[in-house]
Amino acid sequence: MAQSPDVEKKQSLLRNTSFLVETIYILIIIIITIIILLDFVDTGFFLGPYRFSHWMGIIGSTFILVFAPLYYILKRRFPQRYKILLNLHIFGFTTSFLFVSIHLAGQLSRPLQFYPYLFRYNLITLRGGKKLQPHTNRMLHVSLISGLYIVMIVHIVLNFILA
Repeated sequence: MAQSPDVEKKQSLLRNTSFLVETIYILIIIIITIIILLDFVDTGFFLGPYRFSHWMGIIGSTFILVFAPLYYILKRRFPQRYKILLNLHIFGFTTSFLFVSIHLAGQLSRPLQFYPYLFRYNLITLRGGKKLQPHTNRMLHVSLISGLYIVMIVHIVLNFILA
């Protein structure tokens, strides 16, 4: 008796090294975020003019802001390097997610006016293992990156222009 295609996909997914590495990496990110949230690690120390947690947010969001449009261009210009670009996209954005998570966890001890950041986390976890159609996945990617651009513009205006 043949197995259904869904079972075969799940088996091959569990044998996919990249998927397993990214899953472990995301679990590590969750653990690091919880450790920071429980104040076992302090990210509020200053490193130059900004707190360490701010530098993590700046580095993570800058990578996303620069690499997202660059990835879009490069995958069309160099289709033969798509697999390398996709791995860089996945690992780079996951690392950026780590940096932004460190920033978020460091900021959660601040007043309640800063809590809308939690909304972005809910959007990121919205997919939650459900298979989305390609156009839905694309819309989710575009909406998340658009939201990040808006958040970064507001941060820049409030912290550098109006400060």
